[in-house]
Amino acid sequence: MSSEDPLAQDGPNVVFNLAQSPKKISSVYVYDKRGTELFERQCGTSDYYLRRVESRLLNWYAGDIVGLCGFLPIVELGAGTSEKTRVLLAEYAKHGVRCDYFPIDLDTETLSYCAQELVSTFPLLFVHCLSTTYHKGLRALPYCPGARLFMFLGSSLGNMEWREIDGLLSELFDSGRRGDYFLLGADLDKDPAIIDRAYNDSAGYGPRSTLNMLDHLNRRYGGNFVTDNFRYRSKYDSRMRRNEVRIESLVDQTVTLSALGITVSFGAAELIDAEVMWKFDPEELGSLLDRAGFSMERRWIEPIYRYGLFLLRHK
Repeated sequence: MSSEDPLAQDGPNVVFNLAQSPKKISSVYVYDKRGTELFERQCGTSDYYLRRVESRLLNWYAGDIVGLCGFLPIVELGAGTSEKTRVLLAEYAKHGVRCDYFPIDLDTETLSYCAQELVSTFPLLFVHCLSTTYHKGLRALPYCPGARLFMFLGSSLGNMEWREIDGLLSELFDSGRRGDYFLLGADLDKDPAIIDRAYNDSAGYGPRSTLNMLDHLNRRYGGNFVTDNFRYRSKYDSRMRRNEVRIESLVDQTVTLSALGITVSFGAAELIDAEVMWKFDPEELGSLLDRAGFSMERRWIEPIYRYGLFLLRHK
């Protein structure tokens, strides 16, 4: 398992982002241990449909996916707790087939714990953890003589800016070879009320996981953010087809990140960009993936919540 601190060299990016107008905090700071716990709780609420619907699709079509791809090594970006991946791993286990699994995730602690749990559940599973960014993880993959199944679930592709999406798809293409498969989970455009409930869940886990970014910055960089002086804001832009999450400063205030040697001023009502969630049109998404070098093999779209699994192949 790679044990490097995946954000050890990220200080300059924090400084750069907080100097922009509007200011920005990268969404990677959601996913420390506490942020991951809060996100997992959010996923368990009735308001947050993404995890539930994607899991339903995987349960319905895991046999079809494995039947189309074969029993390939699995590389998963943003693996988290690997909860949904267990459905596919169970298909391998049902057939008594060995599986090499390469989960890539920033949260070292969660990755390590889940790896131990997975190998105890699936005796023929071999987990090779890569606790790092997507880009470093893809570059660190060992040589594999045959095809692999790359997975990117949870509509995490939609949490990136377009230039980041293009960059990641390009890197995925370069990391693979002709014949590799790519299983993508993506949320689609729908009734804004459904989207609003998902990111403003009644239990408040979504807002708390986002505000945890400030606590994460405090711990990592010797900061003095007072989270009670900020609040969570989420709004869906149906014209742009994207949900925008921001952190609002409630008062005029100054925050110091001593380890980075910076002091940042925030005005009352100033908004900090935190996360985006694109909601795709399936045809446009297919065209985007085709241009990136992936041909569409199959797609499964849940009709009520309009969430899709897309199985692609490296050209």
